[in-house]
Amino acid sequence: MITESATEAVFGGGRSRVAPLTWGQQGTWDGIHEWLPEIKPFFTLTRWLSVPLVLTLPDVLEQLGELLNRHESLRTLYRSSARGGATQEVLAAGTVAVTLFDRPADDPVEFHELVEESLRRAKETAWDYGTELPVRFYVAMHEGIPVLVTFGVSHLSSDYLSADLLSKELAALLQAKVDGSAPPAARSSMQPVDLAMFENSPDGQLLNVEAIRYQREQYKKYQPSMLPLRSEPLTPRFRRGELESDAVPVAVRAAARRHRTSPSAVLLSITTALVRSIAGADVYSIDIMQSNRLLPELVGAVNTLNQIVPTAIDLTADSFEEIVRQSAVAMDGARRHGRYDARSARAMALSLRGPDWEPGSQFNDMWSLLPRPKRPVATDEAELNALAERTTFSWPEMTHDEGMVLFLDIRGTADRIQLSMMADTALLPPAQIEAFLYAFERTAIQLAVADVDLETLRL
Repeated sequence: MITESATEAVFGGGRSRVAPLTWGQQGTWDGIHEWLPEIKPFFTLTRWLSVPLVLTLPDVLEQLGELLNRHESLRTLYRSSARGGATQEVLAAGTVAVTLFDRPADDPVEFHELVEESLRRAKETAWDYGTELPVRFYVAMHEGIPVLVTFGVSHLSSDYLSADLLSKELAALLQAKVDGSAPPAARSSMQPVDLAMFENSPDGQLLNVEAIRYQREQYKKYQPSMLPLRSEPLTPRFRRGELESDAVPVAVRAAARRHRTSPSAVLLSITTALVRSIAGADVYSIDIMQSNRLLPELVGAVNTLNQIVPTAIDLTADSFEEIVRQSAVAMDGARRHGRYDARSARAMALSLRGPDWEPGSQFNDMWSLLPRPKRPVATDEAELNALAERTTFSWPEMTHDEGMVLFLDIRGTADRIQLSMMADTALLPPAQIEAFLYAFERTAIQLAVADVDLETLRL
């Protein structure tokens, strides 16, 4: 029988500080509380990694504590303020809870089941931000020997890229312990309190003013019925389809070279070309998610930096080449205006559009930020079609309510992309969600080797 127990990892030697939330944290704080009492899974980021078998539990706990020593965002308490916001309090020293699962030799439970249970608990348990540190650790053991570490970190302290950084750093710390070598040096990066101080400075406020001005210009281009609902919704109303492809990463890089643009602009171009067939106006609204890691001091930061940039995309282009040019401009505008005070932006949007504007769409490209493989880029259509034979499709999620009618998340690995679309079934029934994602792959393959006729892109 699996034995479950609890222990603690100790951290210390840091700074104790109190500050306002950063813009990214404030936007996440508001989003979390808008959904309560529902707990949305995307507000907790989860990862797991194996433990070198020569390490003991004290060795693992020591490295978990070291991870908190390095990152103030992991040893932060978030406290509600009288004005409806929050402050962040960084602890100089303390402990973090660690849940232990110990499997005896004769137990039939597989370790992947323990990982799944850890991930479920991390995502489904509400955070008590005023008393609980924003990271949850789980260690799966075999007769007392650590085998796996799983962690969940609140989106208040980490975005998707930060979770990857934490996983890689913890793996390096564990390996250094095995090797008996010095731990890898902590990456130099801006801590959240320092970022909050900058955002409240004159230079930070100028960034905010420029970003909100840009958003105001975008909102003025919006039109009624940009993404009109077309059929009776199913129950649950929202469905997520996921397509995983080896062909799309190769094709998108080749298409980006052909068009002398970025892979992210190509991904947005394909999205726009397909949305044309379901749009009800000459533009559509799309929130472009930005990682906001352009500055050296933010590249390795463990923080929640991503913010959306509302964008109006014109749908009257006569050619795919024109859509690519528009997408490059849109991505550049989003990159330059991705950091802002979300509450100020929301107040501006309400003044322009009122409280009942129609839901729009979101584009979140996390894949283009991954390191590129060093192998040559294939441009042969037959080779791309052969890669597409390994494509898979699944339906991982259904929900009753979402904030938009269409979400496209793009993630995965350098060699295998995951196109994940959550859509309102009143806009796209399940068959059309699947058709959209397979059409995305076919369009990417064609775009890698030749021009694409917009009139052929229909769902």
